[in-house]
Amino acid sequence: MKNIFKMRRFKHGSLATIITVAFIVAVILINVIASLLLERFPLTIDLTSDQRFNLTQDSVDFVSTITDDVTLTVLAEESEFESSGIYYKQIYEILKSYDTHSSKVSLSFRSLKKNPGIADEYPDETLQEGDIIVSTAKRYKHITSGSLISVSTSTYGTQTYSSQAEQTITSAIMYVTESNVTKAAVITGLSGVDVSGLTELMKSNIYDVAEVNILTQEISSEYDVVILPQSQTDLTAEQVEKLSAYLDNDGQFGKTLLFVAANSSPGPVLKNFLADWGIEMQAGIVCETDQNNIYNTQAGGFIHGATVVDETLSAELSSSLPIVSVYGVPIKTLFESSNNRTTTVLLASNDTSILVPFDIDETFDVSAQDQYAQNLVVKGSKSKTIDNKQVYSNVVAFGSSQMLSNAMLTYGGYGNGNFVITAINQTCGKDSPVTILPVNLSYDTITITESELRAYGIIFIGVIPIIVFAIGVIVFIRRRHL
Repeated sequence: MKNIFKMRRFKHGSLATIITVAFIVAVILINVIASLLLERFPLTIDLTSDQRFNLTQDSVDFVSTITDDVTLTVLAEESEFESSGIYYKQIYEILKSYDTHSSKVSLSFRSLKKNPGIADEYPDETLQEGDIIVSTAKRYKHITSGSLISVSTSTYGTQTYSSQAEQTITSAIMYVTESNVTKAAVITGLSGVDVSGLTELMKSNIYDVAEVNILTQEISSEYDVVILPQSQTDLTAEQVEKLSAYLDNDGQFGKTLLFVAANSSPGPVLKNFLADWGIEMQAGIVCETDQNNIYNTQAGGFIHGATVVDETLSAELSSSLPIVSVYGVPIKTLFESSNNRTTTVLLASNDTSILVPFDIDETFDVSAQDQYAQNLVVKGSKSKTIDNKQVYSNVVAFGSSQMLSNAMLTYGGYGNGNFVITAINQTCGKDSPVTILPVNLSYDTITITESELRAYGIIFIGVIPIIVFAIGVIVFIRRRHL
């Protein structure tokens, strides 16, 4: 036995066995420790160029400061939600990031199919599998799964998918943790232009949007912002009186009206109301003549880029993406300053645009028209001093309702959404919330030539396996002589 322990082969074999066992034990311990650490501190590496699977620093900074306990409840099985496709994989990773970056945010998955009683907890909502409920002790926000991804179709029929997950969820967390939510109302009862895109943008940026039927209701002073879509018929004197009383606010001011124009001239009553705020809608559509500034060749120059004129507003924009006007009605300012009233141009066309009248006929000559910059968004303000403080009421006129559509406001290649919400926040004196732009979920494909394919095949199917086999033979032969 003593001779066995002294044998060279036994010594080397025992040492190899000990090293192997120690290595295996070390690997097991490292895996156990790593699993425990990763469970407590998840670690992922996002190799995408735009970091689409991670929160932006703005969201990280925000969630790290919240003091309320926030619950993100996904109405689906975790495994099913994660594996629902490449787009939902991105949403899944974003959801986990909130939990990772804040101890105040917890994430849970509860399938609506397995727990139908969840619907009874939210009787005012129509819940579906895959929806998300963001809640605190103060309030909750229901996020539909369809609102997390937007689809835009180009002129050539190409579809672009953009994720609005971070934008929507961060805004929802802001909403449920905000002490004082800004209240807004849409004027209804007049068959006005569609402003659903605008209201959805405001809802996702901590505005609580309701409806007020101007035919039967007064406009309550509880609303900080009121949206007036231009209707097919003129306003009545009684309706204008309601709007004026709201903006006056018993002499306290501090209110904002957002007027969204239609592609038609306003009636005399509405025209006089706007004129009191220094705003006059022109009888036509802005048309761009510079081909380099046209964004849809099929629509000609009616869909074109625009320029932010107000320097204060421009400085607050968090994006340099182009802002695009769609069939915009130009706005004339009747004065710059008059007593306690001022007008401010927020957005204008380039100086290569012309005015195409509503009543255009075959004699209209585009080349004969004057080219000049035309106002597309104008703010009219009235001010007064109360307790040594300047207070304002404002009317902001948008010349284009179509630039406020959901597609234009959420498309990742345009800055419309950023411009509009920043303009509204600034006018209302509201601190700008975190602005998260949609993330383009398109991905590049790797294309290789036939010759490259053959070369890669030879390397990975032939050369590498032969090298590995040769190394194995050499190691085997050497170990036989130990």
